[in-house]
Parts: sequence; structure tokens; C-alpha cells
Amino acid sequence: MKIVKKILNYIWEAMKESIAQVFTLLGFFIAWLTLTGSARDIVGIAIVFSTLLWLATIPLRKED
Repeated sequence: MKIVKKILNYIWEAMKESIAQVFTLLGFFIAWLTLTGSARDIVGIAIVFSTLLWLATIPLRKED
């Protein structure tokens, strides 16, 4: 039960962080749409990687 609570808490925190950064994520998406070819592939991978890293480090940025 504790694990489920922690997972749900993390999902809630990730949703709040994503909403707070909606314009940054929108900018990333628009930049990705304007590219073509291999640049689009590389930037797409970089956006996904950086977003996952950003979400994974939520506990490090959280102030208690």
C-alpha cells in the first residue's frame, strides 16, 4: 500500500511539474515541428531524453 501511495504521489507531482512547464514543452514541440530530416530525429530524441531526465529528478528539486 505504501508503494502505491508513493507512485500516485509521484504521478501527481509529475503532472503538476508538467502543467507548470507547459509553455516550455510547447516550445520544444513547435521547434521539433519546424525541423526536417536528421535534425528532426536528433532534436526529438534530445527532447524526449531531457523531459524524462527532468521528470526523474523531481525528488531532487523538491523542497521539504
